[in-house]
Amino acid sequence: MNRSGLAVLSITTLLSSLSVGAFLPANANEASFNAVDIPVLNIDVDGTSALSRADDTALEQHRRRAFPTADTAANTPASSEIPFLDSTNVDSAGSMDGGPVLPEVTLPDSTVPDVIAPDVIAPDVIAPSMTGDMTGEETGGDTMMPAAAEMPAEMPVETTATEYYNQGVQAYNRGENASAVASFNEAIYVDSEYAEAYLFRAAAKLELGDSTAALADYSTAVYVKPDYALAHFARGALFYELGELAAAIEDFESAIALDPTRVATYDYLGITKAAIGAHEEALVDFESALSIDPEYALAYMHRGASLIELGEYENAVAALSVAIDLRRDYVEAYLNRGVAYYHLGAFSNALDNLNKALDLDSDNSEAYYNRSYVYAALGRPSAALADINQVLSLQPDSVQAYMARGSLYSAQGDTVAAIADFNKVIELDAYAGEAYHQRARARVSTNNLPDALTDYGDAIALSPSNGDVYKGRADAYAIYGDLPAAIQDYTYAIELDDGYSAAYAARGRAHYESGDAQSAYQDFTQIIQKDPAANADIYYYRGLTLVAMGDRFGAHNDLQAAADRYLADGEADGYRAVIERMSRL
Repeated sequence: MNRSGLAVLSITTLLSSLSVGAFLPANANEASFNAVDIPVLNIDVDGTSALSRADDTALEQHRRRAFPTADTAANTPASSEIPFLDSTNVDSAGSMDGGPVLPEVTLPDSTVPDVIAPDVIAPDVIAPSMTGDMTGEETGGDTMMPAAAEMPAEMPVETTATEYYNQGVQAYNRGENASAVASFNEAIYVDSEYAEAYLFRAAAKLELGDSTAALADYSTAVYVKPDYALAHFARGALFYELGELAAAIEDFESAIALDPTRVATYDYLGITKAAIGAHEEALVDFESALSIDPEYALAYMHRGASLIELGEYENAVAALSVAIDLRRDYVEAYLNRGVAYYHLGAFSNALDNLNKALDLDSDNSEAYYNRSYVYAALGRPSAALADINQVLSLQPDSVQAYMARGSLYSAQGDTVAAIADFNKVIELDAYAGEAYHQRARARVSTNNLPDALTDYGDAIALSPSNGDVYKGRADAYAIYGDLPAAIQDYTYAIELDDGYSAAYAARGRAHYESGDAQSAYQDFTQIIQKDPAANADIYYYRGLTLVAMGDRFGAHNDLQAAADRYLADGEADGYRAVIERMSRL
């Protein structure tokens, strides 16, 4: 799962972990849940590529290699070997005519961009230059070079930087990365400004898991050859992997300035901007990639992911459909199209797409995770729970899955199991504020108010700008009978979100029960002014407040409005309660 929330790229995230009330009652069959944002947005999901975003603890993203061997990429050139260089096309600085030779760079979902490279050239041995007649004859007393027959059988030939480089390439292709590094070391010893050798050595070091050394080599390649577009691109990709997104953007922009024809650079620039939430700018970059290659499926998929983040779900479906038309086996595109359909409320279509993703990749944990949300929205909590359990079988330490399962258990009334899952989340990530929040809610439902209040305090300490947590603690204080503390927390929630109607309503009721009818009236009126179609409860409580203030005429009007709404909604008990109260005016 990814960070971007682009969920890659995880442009993840990508969207968020479960929110408060992730599965509140709605119309359902087995048990009912409200639809919530699917947290997994797949932007980079290939488990074999190292150039994906760094995963955050809660999302547990796949690790990827920066430069796969030639036989791992779907779109590699016809030859599976990396082209060699020979000394005839390498200058003293290590550059080469026609562009550098490097392993193909893997994009986040395993599609490899084309790297322009010269034709394969077998390394030639450069013999020492010989001049003269070399016949053994003497002319005018001058000493001539010895005849061929008189020369030693073999002349020692010093190994060139290019030959060491080619040896390194061969070792790299065989997966012998330590040997490759040794050969590139020799090439660099002979020619300390051999930019391609630094770049290739970085690739081998990444395969060996040494990203720090790889980054140093990329930087050296850029230093010795500042106009080396591919070096900027490769370093940018590693910066992206390491989460250094500003540095990555700078390198990608430099690479584009030096070589505006490489499609992959625009795509990577787009997914990096998406990772910082700049989705509008990212869309421009994806369009630039598509203007160069209108059939570049990755850019359509990444475009669709950003459109999901922007809430443009129909446009996202269109972009992802093009990606699927171009690549019928594009798992990530099916997965994200399922997410878009989910947000459109087209749950059957969402289910079809997620099923297709699983047909193509039966171990795709993101597909199981997202499908659990679709099942929940369809009123099938047992199926949702089965999918979450499948995620945990694939990723036993998935914080996200434990959070989702805990919320499912809470919705089914199994607070013991829910609390156990939230405990597990906190064990895995002590800074998971939402786990404290959800555990607090579960404890409130069991009337364990002291522990619930402690959890709310921890949740607020970790997420001080989350108005839902303040409202939750206020509710707990209200149940506990501490109305002043409840009113204070409701006020904090409103300060964080002036449009938080539920907090106004709850504070209004707390004011009413505290005997402050005037403040209660102001809170209920605030809601009605913003939304005259407010629900029956708001009019009912404002009616009671007006009774307390002695305004019987106003109270009658509000209570009648409440009665009409209860009746229209088929809430017979509410309607009878209002009629009975009106009879006592």
